[in-house]
Amino acid sequence: MERARLASLNRWKREKKRKPLLIRGARQVGKTWLIREFAKSFPSFCEINLEAQPELIPLFKDYFGKPRELIRYLSAATGKTIQPGSTLLFIDEIQESPQALLSLRYFFENLPELHVVSAGSLVEFVLKELSFPVGRIEFMHLFPLSFEEYLWAVEKKELAEEIKQSSENRSLPHALHDAAMKEVRSYLLIGGMPAVVEAYTQKKDFAHCQGIQQLLIANYRADFSKYASRADVPHLRLLFDAIPRTIGQKLKYSHISKEIRSRELSKALGLMEQAGLVYKSVHSSGNGVPLNAESKPEKFKAFLLDIGLAQRILGLNLHELFISTTSPLHRGRIAEQFVAQELVALTPTNDSPRLFYWHREATSSQAEVDFLLESSGKVKPIEVKSGATGSMKSLHLFIKEKGLSEGYKISEAPFSKIVQNGVTLTNIPFYCIGSSLR
Repeated sequence: MERARLASLNRWKREKKRKPLLIRGARQVGKTWLIREFAKSFPSFCEINLEAQPELIPLFKDYFGKPRELIRYLSAATGKTIQPGSTLLFIDEIQESPQALLSLRYFFENLPELHVVSAGSLVEFVLKELSFPVGRIEFMHLFPLSFEEYLWAVEKKELAEEIKQSSENRSLPHALHDAAMKEVRSYLLIGGMPAVVEAYTQKKDFAHCQGIQQLLIANYRADFSKYASRADVPHLRLLFDAIPRTIGQKLKYSHISKEIRSRELSKALGLMEQAGLVYKSVHSSGNGVPLNAESKPEKFKAFLLDIGLAQRILGLNLHELFISTTSPLHRGRIAEQFVAQELVALTPTNDSPRLFYWHREATSSQAEVDFLLESSGKVKPIEVKSGATGSMKSLHLFIKEKGLSEGYKISEAPFSKIVQNGVTLTNIPFYCIGSSLR
């Protein structure tokens, strides 16, 4: 399996003013695998897991602020020599020790030649309680496999390369377009969780993949008690099961439960967002950048971290969907989930995932643009259409109201570009989101 973040890690490795790196992301998205794969480029590797090796935690307390002494005793405890300049030190499940998290700054200040990477599945809950000095640590978010990474995994690398080279001026031939869309439909069912993709590459057995998806869902549900009080757990489970049914809609807590107060459900959703299980797309007026300046956090849509898990929670049978003559993309909400994941996967290093959309709720003039992006100081409005065609009324309205000169449609159709009345409308096929909107 290959991950795009490996390229980012290799750039980090070569930096002269390198800072300790903290990998963030939900459980089971491949953080530990990624670092172990990255470690193959080093002469030596020392991996410490503070959850599995709690006896090492006191060392971070006793030698806090003294990285040279710390690595000396870590070497003695693990039996692995930690040599600055040639060893990659990996501190996994670092959230088990706040002192370990805070000690990262001292590696930068006092031992910058040592390559230090850390990770933790529930690290967000510790980070909110701590105050990191600005500029001492780098962050990198890891998400489920993007569609391009999925193509790499299923040995369609040549197709992935042709997709990357395509554009509105160089559309794929029909045969390749059809092949790419077939892979998109498979990805909608399998999703991007590494364990599920690996199982699919080995057996091509949808029943086996469904079983792994179900196990992952059970593990996430079991995790709820780790980052919430006992009273919050039922709310977390309720939301986890409800969000796949609300994809593509403005989330209203009253539609999820009329008995539970919105404040309690809002708190639970915030915990899920911190854990990386949910991404919010927040309403923005979209008059200019940054989009966040005109956002209204109380108005949002919610997307699950993985499209395959979302379909499993809904109880859909993967094999039946795969042989169906109706594409899952024709279910518009699933199409939006796919696009949301592709956009989240484009999150730059040191940034957090952010999604925006626009809507108008006036009784006589309702309209909605599915996604808004920032690019080169401009707002890019994006409409998602589950088929190859569809009305673009909301997109045209937004472009006219905001005085823009371009807009985008994502659909099953091949690349195309139309210029009307000084406005350029570009159609991007689903398989090209990562390469076209990067």
